[in-house]
Amino acid sequence: MRLRRKICLLGAPGVGKTSLVRRFVEHSFVEDQQSSIAMQISKGTVDVGDISLEMMLWDPEGSEAWGQYNRSFISGASGLVFVVDATRPRTLDHLLEAQTKGRGFIGSRPAVLIVNKVDLEEDAALTKAQVDAARKLDWHIVRASAKSGDHVDEAFTKLAELMVEVTKASA
Repeated sequence: MRLRRKICLLGAPGVGKTSLVRRFVEHSFVEDQQSSIAMQISKGTVDVGDISLEMMLWDPEGSEAWGQYNRSFISGASGLVFVVDATRPRTLDHLLEAQTKGRGFIGSRPAVLIVNKVDLEEDAALTKAQVDAARKLDWHIVRASAKSGDHVDEAFTKLAELMVEVTKASA
């Protein structure tokens, strides 16, 4: 069976949303990635058992931090990828605040939180309290690096598995 689903990426500018998508879809990394301009839609496929899930990855422009939290962007999304920068704690704070405020329309869609840039371990700045707050939101948390590729596929595969579970449960 083949399914196609919309996935929205959410996070502050500069956290690596576009780099994660490029790593997942093209298996590459661009060192000096510029902020996205307008909306980029990419396609990646994950096989979960006998289901081939085509993920349409909606990557919003990087200039406006939280304009992406609107009904029209998230409308029709089957899954969400939240991205924070391991070296910038405010990116997680902003995400947690936005999630709390927007819970009504973000809903209970399957979601993963990617803590990106873990290859910069010496600069890591997220606190245990911040990560614990994120865990309470039923997000599957993956520490990854778009640069090295570590755990990027794992994050998107986990989201695909969660989405397939929801699809099977509602069938």
